[in-house]
Amino acid sequence: MDAEKQNIKLDIQNWRIRIDERSRNRMKIQIKLSKDEAEAFKNFSNLVKPEEISDDDFMKTVFVTGCEALNQQLSKMVQQYAKENQAELESSGITVVEGEDGQVQLMESEKVETTEAVEEA
Repeated sequence: MDAEKQNIKLDIQNWRIRIDERSRNRMKIQIKLSKDEAEAFKNFSNLVKPEEISDDDFMKTVFVTGCEALNQQLSKMVQQYAKENQAELESSGITVVEGEDGQVQLMESEKVETTEAVEEA
């Protein structure tokens, strides 16, 4: 039996986020949650956070995991765009090179031609 997918729409326009740049490439991020958002996060945290992990470490893990998931999603979107728009990209001097694993790389057409010429020699 397949799990039913449920989409959640987040209203980020009302979010209040403060980012402070710190020394030595550090950053402080402060997210102010509404009462409902805070309660939802506490419920989530109580449900999934292992007891041996501190609240700070759990927050960092949730944040970094979210960043990684977003990065993977954006990467997939770029891969799909490149596959679907090869002609458009080639007309602007970018060649789409597809690997054996199905992943694509974007390369300057000039470099691709130089590499192919060297391999043929």
